[in-house]
Amino acid sequence: MGIVNNKTGKIVDNKTVFRTASLSKPVFAYLVMKLVDEGLIGLDEPLYKYLDKPLPEYPKYQDLKSDDRHKLLTARRLLSHQSGFPNWRFMNKNRRLDFKFAPGEMFKYSGEGYGLLQFVLEQMKGKNLNQLAKENIFKPLRMMNSSFIWERRFDNNFAVNLNTGLRRLIEKTKHTPNAAASLLTNTHEYAKFLLAIMNGRGLMPEALDKMLKPQVANTSKNLHAPQGSEPEIQKSIKLSWSLGWGRFHCSAGDVIFHAGYEEGCDNYAVVFLEYKIGLVLQSMITTMEGIAPHITKELIGDIYSPFGWLNY
Repeated sequence: MGIVNNKTGKIVDNKTVFRTASLSKPVFAYLVMKLVDEGLIGLDEPLYKYLDKPLPEYPKYQDLKSDDRHKLLTARRLLSHQSGFPNWRFMNKNRRLDFKFAPGEMFKYSGEGYGLLQFVLEQMKGKNLNQLAKENIFKPLRMMNSSFIWERRFDNNFAVNLNTGLRRLIEKTKHTPNAAASLLTNTHEYAKFLLAIMNGRGLMPEALDKMLKPQVANTSKNLHAPQGSEPEIQKSIKLSWSLGWGRFHCSAGDVIFHAGYEEGCDNYAVVFLEYKIGLVLQSMITTMEGIAPHITKELIGDIYSPFGWLNY
């Protein structure tokens, strides 16, 4: 299980909170699909139609004022990483948000896309992401130690990198909910979420099918590489992206997966849909690439996860 903090020697337990990084994205996609079930939002309806004023009139999106391609953005395109946005705007030299291609044209992994969809939902509902997640996910699934923001109750049971101090990592943890990256939870509760996906809990069958259905083929050499750089290998496993999940096919059937990495944590989740078996790994290290394939193989017989494509 490991140690929560090297100063106290406290052991990790079922209430220990980890940063999940991008494992936040499938949870957010599940929230969106619940709202689709309720008829609040349509997957293919242009998102600008849900706002009280044009998107570029909001300060966070004023960079798009001279580019009408924002009118092509839909929930489906954002959840399947077809927004055309960079991963994060700060990665641009000018640190401004722009389109790298027209929305819907191809796959490009983007946290900005998830952030925009979060913004639209918050404007529509008048509540922040964490409030929406508590009402629609955490309470129904009894994920009582999960949150998209830091909470003081996590202070004494927060998994930290043993090479750093608790204070530094608390400061790095998000205090504003971020659909793409700020989920705090533990393996016990993330496993509850995976079980909900496996068993269709909380979603109508049609919504679950839409969520897991392949949306866009992926032919890149790795997750962040340009499309088309290594098509044949990816075609052989039908590598694609659904709404919130990576997806591929193997001799064990269809599989959904996601990784979550940032400084001081490394995570992975996978579900074999036909066999209804899955696994979530959470760690306080950034060198899990050497052990993740061995752990998944030993625990659930997974020899198929595309760790090479994920740079694991």
